Amino acid sequence: MDLGYFETSLPVANIGASLAFYEALGFERAEYAEDAGVATMIRGDCRIGLFQGGLDPSRPQLIFWQGDVDRLAAEVERNGAAFLRPLKKDNHGGAFMLQDPDGHPLYVIQMSTFYPQYLRHTRAAPSERPASLMIDRRLGWYEVGLPVAEMLRSVAFYETLGFKAVLREPNGKRVTMQNGDCRVGLFQGHLDPARVQLIFWQGDVLELADDVRRAGLKFFRGPSGQSDHATFMLRDPDDHPLFFIRMPGVVGNA
Repeated sequence: MDLGYFETSLPVANIGASLAFYEALGFERAEYAEDAGVATMIRGDCRIGLFQGGLDPSRPQLIFWQGDVDRLAAEVERNGAAFLRPLKKDNHGGAFMLQDPDGHPLYVIQMSTFYPQYLRHTRAAPSERPASLMIDRRLGWYEVGLPVAEMLRSVAFYETLGFKAVLREPNGKRVTMQNGDCRVGLFQGHLDPARVQLIFWQGDVLELADDVRRAGLKFFRGPSGQSDHATFMLRDPDDHPLFFIRMPGVVGNA
C-alpha cells in the first residue's frame, strides 16, 4: 500500500524558535509558508513539518503526502481499519485521518493546490513526488519512535496499512515497521520519556555532540558512552524529544 511520501509533523508554539533550533542541527528549509505558519525541514532521510497552528489534533502526526487518497481510503476500509475522520474532498484535494491503537494520528492527504487560502504561498502541487531522501551518515538514519501499550495489537494495525516488520527484538518489546520511506519504531515500555520521539540511529554520535555544543544547544541527557556505543537526547523548543544513538551490532537500515 503506497501511502505517499512521509513527514513527521510537529505542533510548535513559535515557528521562528523552532526553525532556529532545527537549522542549528543542520536541517535545511525545504519550504516555509510564513503566512500559514508552516515549514518543512530536511536533513538526511528525515523530513519534519513544523506547524504553528493547523495540526488537529495538536500533537505529533504521521503525515503521508500525495498518495491516491480514493484508492487508499477504499483499501483501509477493506482492511478493517477505522477512520478517525473519513475521506473528505474539495476542489483542492482530499484527506482522511486514522488513529493507531495508542492514539497516534496518521493523516493521509493529496493536494492539487498547496496553500489555497494563503495567496502569497498558493501554488500548484508538483506533478511528481520529491526525490527519495538519502541518509546523512553523520546524523544517522531516522525513525519516528512511538510508545505502545500492546505490541501485537500495534503491529497488526500497521500491517493493515502495508507496513512490514523489518526488526524485532527477541523480547518483543521493540519492533520496527516500514512502508516506503516511513520507518516507525514501536516501543512497549522502552521510550523515556514515553511519548513520540525523533530517533537517529548509528550516526557519529560523539561528533554530533560536538556540533550541538558549537551550535549553543543544550543537552537534555548525555552525551554518554564511547564512539561505538553512545547516546544523547535533545528537546526542541516545544519539548519534542530527539534521541541520537549508536550501538554495536546494529547494521544498516532496512
